[in-house]
Amino acid sequence: MQRNRCELQQETKVSALPRTNFLCGKGAQVRAALRVVAFVLCCAAQCWGTAFAGGEVQAGHDVTKLPPEVQRMRQAILQAAMSGDIERLRVPIEMNEIPPLFAKAPTKDPIAYLKSVSADGNGREMLAILYNLLTTGYAITNPGTKNEMVVWPYHAAIPLKELDPGQEVEIYRFLPPARLKEMIAQGKYSYYSVGIGRDGVWHYFTAQ
Repeated sequence: MQRNRCELQQETKVSALPRTNFLCGKGAQVRAALRVVAFVLCCAAQCWGTAFAGGEVQAGHDVTKLPPEVQRMRQAILQAAMSGDIERLRVPIEMNEIPPLFAKAPTKDPIAYLKSVSADGNGREMLAILYNLLTTGYAITNPGTKNEMVVWPYHAAIPLKELDPGQEVEIYRFLPPARLKEMIAQGKYSYYSVGIGRDGVWHYFTAQ
């Protein structure tokens, strides 16, 4: 299951990082409205641990099967994470027309916010979490619809009480067993997750 650093560096090499244009209008009102919509979606995402159980979910590990736009964004985030420099995360953030959500409320400076919630004070803990999440398996929620989203880790989209031994080992890469037991008792996944739309738009990196 583990891969060496060379392979990951090759996989995460980004030769071109075009800006992801999903917004045609440039008006401030349009931007503000979309921020509100994104915030509502982010809040809804906190319930995915239970909501996804009733909808269609496709889980996988082979990122080459994902849309090229999704692969490009994932690679850009991983490249920043592996650099150890939180400022490098501005590259994938700015590939979006609107920045991803990192908290329940919009943040003025995403990098400053990530530093503030990182135990080391430099944002490296957040980079490590991003790296661990994006190198586990993913789930595709609402496949084939306009709301299709690729979510890491897939554990955020399936019932935790039904994890098989291999899936438990994978989740222990970023969660201690005691925390998993708490989530199972609560009936939902409540740690960090990453969501990227099939068009390559990075929607969020949040925790409940």
